[in-house]
Amino acid sequence: MTRRTGLISRLVLVAGLAALVVGVVVLAIASAQPMSFGWFAYAPLSDTTSTAEGVHLFSTASLLGAVIVIVSLLVLAAWLGYRRGVRRKP
Repeated sequence: MTRRTGLISRLVLVAGLAALVVGVVVLAIASAQPMSFGWFAYAPLSDTTSTAEGVHLFSTASLLGAVIVIVSLLVLAAWLGYRRGVRRKP
């Protein structure tokens, strides 16, 4: 493995780990904040109002954090696969 390839390999590893940490932090911060959602339905003929009980919604920040975590895990898996597949000189 050449010196440049080794440097790129280490940079990919560091970038993947950094993205994983950022994604986990964004996901943790977004999950700690409650999200309100005011949905209701009114049926004028039956004089009843329906509300959504037990609906769980995800905020944009929590979805972004989850996407960052997934992408960083894919980068780390690709890095590991590359490192395992590199043949060493005898």
